[in-house]
Amino acid sequence: METFAWFGDPEVMKFTPFGPDESVTATLDRIRRYLEHQAQYGFAKWMILERGTGKPIGDSGLMYCSECRRFEPGYRLLPDYWNKGLATEAASAWLQHGVHELGLTDLMAFTHPDNVASVRVLEKIGFRFSHRAVLMGMPSKIFTLPDSSY
Repeated sequence: METFAWFGDPEVMKFTPFGPDESVTATLDRIRRYLEHQAQYGFAKWMILERGTGKPIGDSGLMYCSECRRFEPGYRLLPDYWNKGLATEAASAWLQHGVHELGLTDLMAFTHPDNVASVRVLEKIGFRFSHRAVLMGMPSKIFTLPDSSY
């Protein structure tokens, strides 16, 4: 299963609350949850495909965070695709879609404090640091989106 390439990768999943999927079955369970989210809200995290080849290289989307009671963007890529602007491009597209097409107004984002790359992506797309908290058992930097950003 191609998606297990990043969901099962300890480096890719290093800064996620629950770490890498331990099996293909765990990845299938994750995808099932994404499909349930898609059915409920009309969107979820979707696969990112490499331009030209169509090779799956990651995932990105908006998901409802029940602990925060808000929607938040997420993005993951295989390491060969890091530092190429792809996470920023995907997160920005989802943010614009969320605000302009879906009418979402109360978005937030969070990341592990040591995930400097993710902090940089969030700042590039308009999020601003708000505070620190523990979310899903993980120390986190919480970001909010100023009203005028989009």
